[in-house]
Amino acid sequence: RKNHVEASRMIQLVNDILQLSHLDNVSETGAAPAMETVDLLDVAKDCVERQKLNAQRSFISLTYLGESARVLGNRDQLDELCQNLCDNAIRYNNKDKGGNVIVDVSNTLDGKVKLTVKDDGIGIGKEHQERIFERFYRVDKSRSRESGGTGLGLAIVKHILTSHGAQLELESELGKGTCITVTFEGAK
Repeated sequence: RKNHVEASRMIQLVNDILQLSHLDNVSETGAAPAMETVDLLDVAKDCVERQKLNAQRSFISLTYLGESARVLGNRDQLDELCQNLCDNAIRYNNKDKGGNVIVDVSNTLDGKVKLTVKDDGIGIGKEHQERIFERFYRVDKSRSRESGGTGLGLAIVKHILTSHGAQLELESELGKGTCITVTFEGAK
């Protein structure tokens, strides 16, 4: 059992390093990912479906809501972005209390599209909020082994944001939860 867990952790680490390396290469060469019109509601729906079992194992309620909202983007990268945000929201939630994670997609009046991932988990202290997108940065080093993860998910998110010209807003309070909102230009 322990060997299986460690092997799974290593596979995830290698996959995350490969993903980050690929995104680095794309950034350096200036090669933009293949873009198409993507409905973020479909991305949210698929992400929630894939994460349902993970959430149930942790006694977390995971739901999506919102409206059809189209952006010009790379579907694989947008899936990865949503997966990483949901994964963190589940991982750092109040497992003993049965927490909640909500993925919300909306259009704004000024033509933007918002993807919001909100949880009622442990929250992130102000002193860590600037650094959580750094590679391998951990808010709580003691929790990193028990909670899994590679410490690369949010670094991958940061790269994907850059390649899509998207902005991220983080609101978090210790013991109350975290809300991450990604704002894209809407597709014409």
